[in-house]
Amino acid sequence: MARLVRIEVLVLLGVAALFVLLILGSYRRQSSRNAVRVSIWVAYAASIPMVSYTLGLMQSSPYKNSLFSVWAVILFIFLGSADSLSAYRLQDNDNWKRFYFEQLIHSFWVGWLMVSSGAGSDFRYVLWPIYVIVVLKSGTRILSFKLASRRSMLSESTKWVADYMTYERELSTAGEWDPVTMRGYRYVVAGEEKQRRKVEAPEYVSKLDGDDRAKAKLVTVEQIWRCSGSLLCGDGDRAGQLKDVCLSMALSKMLNRRFAGFHKLVESELDKTHDFLFRGLLHGQKYVERAFRVIEVELAFVLHKRVHVPNDELKLIDDHNNNFDALITAVLIIGVALVEGLQVYIYLASAWCKVALISKYVARESWSSRQWVANLIGCITSFKSFRSWEDKLGQYTLLKNVDYIPINFMYYATMFLVDRTKKGRKEDKRVRLSMVVKEAVIDTLRSSNGQLTNGVKSLKANGIEVFRKHSWSCTTVRTTTHTIVAWHIATTLCEVEDEEQHRMDSTTTNYKDVACSLSRYCAYLVAFAPELLPDHSFVSQTIFDALVDEATQELLNLKTLEQRCEKLKEIGKVSDMEQNGGDNRLIVLGARLGCQLLEIENPSRRWKVLSDFWAEMVLYLAPSDDARERLETLTRGGEFITHLWALLTHGGILERSTTGAGQCQNV
Repeated sequence: MARLVRIEVLVLLGVAALFVLLILGSYRRQSSRNAVRVSIWVAYAASIPMVSYTLGLMQSSPYKNSLFSVWAVILFIFLGSADSLSAYRLQDNDNWKRFYFEQLIHSFWVGWLMVSSGAGSDFRYVLWPIYVIVVLKSGTRILSFKLASRRSMLSESTKWVADYMTYERELSTAGEWDPVTMRGYRYVVAGEEKQRRKVEAPEYVSKLDGDDRAKAKLVTVEQIWRCSGSLLCGDGDRAGQLKDVCLSMALSKMLNRRFAGFHKLVESELDKTHDFLFRGLLHGQKYVERAFRVIEVELAFVLHKRVHVPNDELKLIDDHNNNFDALITAVLIIGVALVEGLQVYIYLASAWCKVALISKYVARESWSSRQWVANLIGCITSFKSFRSWEDKLGQYTLLKNVDYIPINFMYYATMFLVDRTKKGRKEDKRVRLSMVVKEAVIDTLRSSNGQLTNGVKSLKANGIEVFRKHSWSCTTVRTTTHTIVAWHIATTLCEVEDEEQHRMDSTTTNYKDVACSLSRYCAYLVAFAPELLPDHSFVSQTIFDALVDEATQELLNLKTLEQRCEKLKEIGKVSDMEQNGGDNRLIVLGARLGCQLLEIENPSRRWKVLSDFWAEMVLYLAPSDDARERLETLTRGGEFITHLWALLTHGGILERSTTGAGQCQNV
């Protein structure tokens, strides 16, 4: 009896874990909470051991229960559900062969249990079709592991898109493109998997198939914008948003090349690519909102594989037994049915489904000419799904948290499974990424025309005196981490100084909000995500650890933020007088810069200098060749810097220069 109870409890836990993977597996994109990540990790890590142990209990049981076959299939559904969560981290995809072997073993044991325990069961007629479907779904999950592994990242479709982009500009008349109407932008939305894969000498790249039928199956951005069907031809927000979903898909296919190892994108050198960003995506009404919406959906496409939902309906027969085992079975079947129903809804509400329907609508004239088809697609595409990311900024204030001593209880309680927190690293509450911040960053990008520096350009734009007085903090320090931390300390000093001024006009308040939120965000990157910065992560960590020690030494016994800022202002004034040969510790450099900024008497002008600097700095940090690190951030709520990285990529801004003031350039 005890063995039977254990089996029932484990099967119930399996279905509960499936719910966790299904709901939180999608929700984790918009949450950075540790509780969400831990819950997903436990459900994900426990799946194979739980199934193996439970199947072993069933197989070794001295008595045979006809419901064991039902429970075994339910566990198999839990283990092989392709629509919940394929991998917890990108590194897990590299172990796809191990998972494949484990799935083969479990498939055998579940089949054996169905034969040995369910031979006379009334469920056998429905269990075998379900078993076959689950085996197919397990194969889909294994395939998703393989395609996302390091060795297979260069899939056939990605290689075809990479080859296609080498001659995409030749498909249109030279010099004729319009980033507003998308004329001349034949970026691939769908149909590349149906094209011929044969390569031709001397380039040995895949060429667009000359067969008219194959060409007709290729859907491009230009075709989406030229479609005359009622679903897409309107000028309303709805039609524009559906077009933008398809644009996001096309951009995601192009961005996938960076994850596959294509560091040099051929179109990045073209004026057409520059115009797409600066005259197209960043043009028109609500361009800020639109730009981030397109990038947000694009990154969701990059993160998630296509979901396959079988068309078969799984019909379950009734069982009128009144024993407890039958009750447990009924609960499990209802739970699995709810999971499958949720998976179908998640697919229908996904951007994948929208693109699939719109692509067919554009490619088939019989669809675009019928109003009822447009109405049906419009109804399906109105389904709501989870947001693609958290839409918040991580925050950290050095001077407030410098004396933080972590207990690290979970580090020791989990036997070092949870990462250890270092001293001084206590994250502030995350703040919503406001439209004011987005507008400041995008306006800085537009005014720069893609020529970004580590803050020097913004200082020049605010006057020669500002540049002469403060440019040393960008040009004479050794690393980008030095510049970030010095300006973060200076911004905190200005923030505390101006707290007594309760009345500020709306413009000054906006400048202050932008400067403070981006300052704390960049400090957060230094403290908690140094792998996303231009400097090597070990370099940034070493600098920050030393800074915490310096700050602790200088601010000893000072408990309030105001007291610490007053102390640093005293240090900064002394340092400013002897800056040519004085103390060059980073805490002192930040104090000196803060005192110099406080000499700007007009608060509005001072906060404009700070706002412009941080808007340019966060753009300067965005370019990177480490695409996998950028992708990893999407699974834990996303990072603002990752969205900027994708945005800059589509404007041809792929890397920063190593000369001068760290200027970014097209390559």
